Amino acid sequence: MKGLLLGLTALLVATTVSAETTNDTNDAKPVDFSKYCYYADVEYSAGSIMEQAGRKVQCVRTAESSDLVWEEYKRNQL
Repeated sequence: MKGLLLGLTALLVATTVSAETTNDTNDAKPVDFSKYCYYADVEYSAGSIMEQAGRKVQCVRTAESSDLVWEEYKRNQL
C-alpha cells in the first residue's frame, strides 16, 4: 500500500513538472527576416557587421530574396 501511494505521488509530481516546462513555446518572439538578421536570438538591422565563428559577416539583402541574410563581410561592400 505504501508503495502504491509513493508511486502515485511520484507520478503526480512528474506530471506537474512536465506541464510547467512545456509552456515555454508560447513565449517565442516572432521573427521578421524582411527587417532583421538574427544571431543568438538578437535582432540586427541591415548593414550590421559582426564576427561569427571567427569570420566577419554583414547583414545584407540579397538580390534573389527580400529577406536579410548574413553574408561574408567584404570591406568595399558598403
